[in-house]
Amino acid sequence: MPDVGSEALAWIVYGLFRGLGAVAQALPPRTAHDLALRLADFWYPLLPSAAGLRDNLAHVLGTSSEDPVAHQAARRAFRLLWQNYVDLFQAPRRHPSQWFPHIQVEGWEYLEGTRKAGRGVIAVSAHYGHVEWGLQFLGASGLPALAVAEPVRPPAMFRYLCRLRGAHGLRLIPADGALREVFRTLQQGGIVALAIDRDTTGSGRVYSFLGEAAWLPDGYAELAIRRGVPVLPAFARREEGGVRLQIWPPLHPAGKSEQDRDRLVAQVLEIFARVLREAPDQWVLTTPIWRIPSRR
Repeated sequence: MPDVGSEALAWIVYGLFRGLGAVAQALPPRTAHDLALRLADFWYPLLPSAAGLRDNLAHVLGTSSEDPVAHQAARRAFRLLWQNYVDLFQAPRRHPSQWFPHIQVEGWEYLEGTRKAGRGVIAVSAHYGHVEWGLQFLGASGLPALAVAEPVRPPAMFRYLCRLRGAHGLRLIPADGALREVFRTLQQGGIVALAIDRDTTGSGRVYSFLGEAAWLPDGYAELAIRRGVPVLPAFARREEGGVRLQIWPPLHPAGKSEQDRDRLVAQVLEIFARVLREAPDQWVLTTPIWRIPSRR
């Protein structure tokens, strides 16, 4: 039997989200970003999502979640999260020519090289930096790309998010949907984008990350082994005046065993750990991945 209370809350959140989207789309980018920063500062002490974000960053920084250092980093990340929402809301009304010049791409040759092999590629990233620009860039690049997204409720919210993120060509499907589109995209030499830091389907496992046990997804590794395609880590870091999209060299599955899967996950997490250590306050994930009992 459906939970009427949670369903009603989902619709309320959806209504608020649409309202914020309408405001953000009506304002000039600079004004909308300034408003987002003010809202982030106001809501930071009040929302549980900020506490989850702080918990994650405390593990990266090697301190407690109540340490002032963790609070400072979490406040900066929370601000970035709200700025990302502004860019998401404004994506349909901003032509790629307005923001493409502000993206510095490193490692594009790795993507081109893997695609020339004709087997497709799994691009993996995280809730890090300017992830929204990274997704829009992928969609507007003209490459056949498909992103697997969290199946949020109500369905109207999922459709709205897909419309925003797919404004410039990116296709999206729910993470709990059929895999036919994923297989078809890879078979046609396309790109499938997956997240490495949040388990949206409950099928993840416990892995060692930054020296501690964390609950993380590994579907990208399972898929890479099953289809025999490489994994390409990529992270869009927000910098002064723009974004640096860093694409790492491809990682190839060594075999088809569970050990090969775990080895591939470990390689991806090692790269992500290096990225986090460079700029921990750009990690905007609000789901506390080290709280394993609550994730089961």
